[in-house]
Amino acid sequence: MIDSRLQLLIAVCEHGTVTAAAEALYRTPSGVSRQLKELARELDVDLLERHGRRVRLTPAGERLVAHARALNAQWETALGDVATAATQLCGPISIGGFPTAISSIIAPALPGLRAQHPQLRPVVKEVYSGELVAALESGAVDLGIYVADDSTGGLSADHLTVTGLQDDPLDLLVPRAHPFAAAETVTLQDAAHQDWITGHPHQDAYAELLAATRAVGYAPRVAHLAQEFTATTALVAAGAGIAAVPRLAMTIPHPDVVQVPLAGSPVPRRRILLARRRGSEENPRVAAAMRALQAHCSDSAPAQV
Repeated sequence: MIDSRLQLLIAVCEHGTVTAAAEALYRTPSGVSRQLKELARELDVDLLERHGRRVRLTPAGERLVAHARALNAQWETALGDVATAATQLCGPISIGGFPTAISSIIAPALPGLRAQHPQLRPVVKEVYSGELVAALESGAVDLGIYVADDSTGGLSADHLTVTGLQDDPLDLLVPRAHPFAAAETVTLQDAAHQDWITGHPHQDAYAELLAATRAVGYAPRVAHLAQEFTATTALVAAGAGIAAVPRLAMTIPHPDVVQVPLAGSPVPRRRILLARRRGSEENPRVAAAMRALQAHCSDSAPAQV
């Protein structure tokens, strides 16, 4: 087994502070700090140094993280090789994703996965896109679904493997009495002076809206903050503003809200990707879960309007 303290060091590298790394791994900061000091003493090198209110890796620490990631990839390959010797897939496979991915992709794919591999035990965990790197590297999840945006650039790193899963068009939610409600399509430029309802800055809905509006030259005028779609829909119905929502997410209609497709060149959409640790590609549990997720997305891709 790989020394668990190496995973702690990787988490500190990703999060920038011992406290944030400890929170992500469900540890105490004092425990993480103590174990990293023990590791540094055993190696007789300094691994971390203070940098203002944060910490950063020393050159020795950076080199150790690179080796740790390579070891993780080799370990994943070894696990996959061992698992292929089993006559029937069994054991846990952990799948992480943001709330819409869970409701629209992961949960619908589970029945087919369980039917094909009855002894496989899928474990679903809600993980926002910006937190997925740490969740994958710490082993909290084996597969992760996320939205490609500025906050997830690190997911293209050498120690992870990324596969395209699905493109999800964005639609506009407006009150039934809104001038946009009668339109066949609306562009984001048309909505530049509207009041918007979206999530908090650290949440996926905000990142999706900001990326889409920046692409056409403005920042949205945010009037209300709500990430959960029933809350967003209720605010739109009350005339508090409009919202951009992924087509996958809108499964609960509201009598006072109209969903209008967004138009443009290109059409505003979010790209949904699937990531796993490098080296895990040959693990049959990971491969089986990937096939189930990809099959569901292939069968249920949102209609283009």
